[in-house]
Amino acid sequence: MRTALNVVLPDAPESLWQGTPRLHDLAYAYLKGLLLGGGLNPGDQISSEAVGRVLSISRAPVSDAIRRLTVEGLLEILPQVGCRVVRPVPAEVRDLYEIFGASEGVIARWAAERRSEAEAQEFSALCASLASGAGLPADPDARFLELRRRNRRRYEMLHKLARSPLSTDSGETYWDRSDFFLRVTFGGRDLPGFVRDARAALVDAVVAGDGQRAEHATRRYLVRLGREVADALERQAQEQRRR
Repeated sequence: MRTALNVVLPDAPESLWQGTPRLHDLAYAYLKGLLLGGGLNPGDQISSEAVGRVLSISRAPVSDAIRRLTVEGLLEILPQVGCRVVRPVPAEVRDLYEIFGASEGVIARWAAERRSEAEAQEFSALCASLASGAGLPADPDARFLELRRRNRRRYEMLHKLARSPLSTDSGETYWDRSDFFLRVTFGGRDLPGFVRDARAALVDAVVAGDGQRAEHATRRYLVRLGREVADALERQAQEQRRR
């Protein structure tokens, strides 16, 4: 449900309170869950007061969470109004995936060059299980969330093999923004087939210890995916103008 300017926010899942998180982390997790999993869409406006009412917390930790998500490129501040979910700009999306592809390509190369034989086999087995259709929910939204979770596991292990802890923090922002763009453009639909083929090529390259091939496969598919996302956003904008 939506009002003219502000989203009617859903209740927070009970899982958010597990481990007694700090209040600003609670607000951050709640908002990020709506952005990446559905519930907040480009252009939607929200207020810190509304989020605070849902979570039964004050405005201060909510404002901190909003600032964090603004830095990460998912929200934008509207002075004296609140904040709004960003509307992705196709040209900027293409640029972001160019950068994303370059950075993840380097990680893929390091992973292929630095992994042990045992780690290579472990990575191969993990990716095979993640690529399986077994256990995927029928509901489109739940399916998207499960595929997102699997993709994160794949790249978390890739970063682990690269032996570059600093890269994981920087990669997190790119992963989140990419997940947001993919949800907005593809929804519950599967990603294009070239993504699956590229991931298989990446696994083969890591197992073979071929860093150059691993980098090329990763960079190429992410750049291409960015172009697909940007093209889809442009089509969506054209359809909205025709209405």
